[in-house]
Amino acid sequence: MTEKELTKKKDEPEFEIDKITILIAIIGFLVAWINMYLIENTPIYGSEVWNLKVFAYLSIIFTTSIPCVAIGVKNRIWAYGYIIGFAIAGLPFVIINVYIGLYTLITTLLLFTIMWLIFWTAWRSLSSIKTISN
Repeated sequence: MTEKELTKKKDEPEFEIDKITILIAIIGFLVAWINMYLIENTPIYGSEVWNLKVFAYLSIIFTTSIPCVAIGVKNRIWAYGYIIGFAIAGLPFVIINVYIGLYTLITTLLLFTIMWLIFWTAWRSLSSIKTISN
């Protein structure tokens, strides 16, 4: 191996799934399940209540992206666990409501892809910058 490859291996942590990643994936699963249950029980009658239903569906995006970014600042592997747990929760919910379950699964996988590309690119870019100390 070259010297550059050795320093790169030291700078980047290994992709390891630990107990905390599994715990955060379970938390993501539970948050998604509660969110989908609330969407299922949102009333859909009346003109003003329809806006509430739209915000209920948008809550999937908010409860996926905001905690994922917050967790990703601490450890990106934990953030991957959260968002994958969130996405997997859509599969069993398909039994209750096909649309909400698949919407959660597909939306979360799309957000996972976008965030993975952003975090992966940013992580590699930041880890390749060398700091100069006097």
